[in-house]
Formats: sequence, structure tokens, C-alpha cells
Amino acid sequence: MRLNYRIKAAREAKEWTQEELAKASGVSLQSIKRYESAKDNNITLDSLNKIAEALDVDVELFVMKNMSPSHDSKMSPSVSYSKTLSPSVHKSQKNVPQSESMSPNMSISDSPIGFVNDSLVSSNQKSSDFIKIPVYDDVYASAGAGLINDEHISSHIELDKGFLRSYFRLTSFANLSIIMSSGDSMLPTIPENCYLLIQQGDVKEGKICVTRIDDELYIKRLQKRPKYKLISDNKSYDDIILEGENYEILGVVVGLFQKL
Repeated sequence: MRLNYRIKAAREAKEWTQEELAKASGVSLQSIKRYESAKDNNITLDSLNKIAEALDVDVELFVMKNMSPSHDSKMSPSVSYSKTLSPSVHKSQKNVPQSESMSPNMSISDSPIGFVNDSLVSSNQKSSDFIKIPVYDDVYASAGAGLINDEHISSHIELDKGFLRSYFRLTSFANLSIIMSSGDSMLPTIPENCYLLIQQGDVKEGKICVTRIDDELYIKRLQKRPKYKLISDNKSYDDIILEGENYEILGVVVGLFQKL
């Protein structure tokens, strides 16, 4: 089911007209009509949140696989989520950016959603539009929990590629995984006890990376010159000089999922 059908189905489940939805959400009637007619794929996160709030549905209804509107405003997802997507920016910036069933406050950018190929769909959409990402519940970064390997996979979550492309600016979906953060060394950029979306591969200077030192994992910002070292955003922590250490830079943090 495409985005326009999902919005329309959720509205009709509440037995509202487009005018009533516009009034309740604060989104203009003209915009509601465009969204439901699929003439506008650039719905903003703010508008999507307002529509979801007015319809009393989880906004993830519009972005996650295996979710469909129902008349009691409940969802039947393969993974349960909290209600609102936070529009705060958590990207590796200075570019930074489940399970108990994961209920994260998904911290992403507030840029318009580019719904590629009408990618917000139900479970009957092509599986190629979704990526299955391993979740490592028992692997903590910055707390010494060992290596990331298949033996530690707790579960998988399927995320829409269009969602990942739009919010996390991913151009490749290879080698993604989700691990837990621990500690406050990367505050305020990375909160304690959140899920980190990691992509294995080369890491550019200044990006936040996952680094293994001996059998411990660290989430730090990478400095390559004049020598390799790991830097905490929380200046209460000393830098870690990598020279002489048994280390491996495993990947870059491309986003995070924060629990409420």
C-alpha cells in the first residue's frame, strides 16, 4: 500500500473527511488532497507527524513494513514502535547523525521525505524495497562487549530503503547493523542507551565511528591527523591514542534510534 493510500485508509478508518483531517491536523486541505492523490511525494516530517497525531496512529505506520491502518487505530507491526518521530538531527555531523520490541524515538533529520518509488507499503510490496538489518542487543559500544559477528545477532528489523535514503542519506544499504550505545562519552550527540545504526566500511576523518580496541568497542569521533586518535564529544573524557593499540575501525555511525 502506497503512502497516499495509507493516509486515506487511516483517515477513512476514523470516518473523517479530508476537510476534517485538515482542520484537526493543521495541515492545509490542499496539501491533504495532494498527499492522498499521490501528486506530492515531498510530504515533510512535520506534516506527517501532524497527520498521524490527528488520526491517532503511529507515524511509523507510514514508513514501516507489515503495518496497516485499522478502525481501532491500532497497528499490527512485526516490531512495535513509539508514536512520534522526533525531527531532531542526530547525524554524524559534526555530522552525526529492538527486542523488548524496540520502541525508539527515531532521531532523524527534519528534511522533506523523499518517498522513493512510493516505498511506504504493506507486506505485499516487493521485498527488494526493504532491507533486513541485524540487531545486536547484547553488543554494547563504549562498554566493552566484544566483537560484532553473526553469533551475537538477537533479531532482525526490516526498514524501508526509501526511509533510510531520505532520512539518513544512505546511498548504499550494504553492511548495516544496529548495536546499543552505553555511557555518556558522546553526549550531547549520542544519548545513553540508544540503538546505533552502523555501516561497516571506510570512515572519513571527523565522523563518528565504531572502533574495536582489543575486545572492547568504542563509539568516538575519528581524528586521523597528525595521528589516529578517538575523540569524545563529551570533553570530560580524554582522547584515545590508537598508535600502539590492537585496534580495528569497524564502521561509521549513520544514525540512531532513541528509546523514549
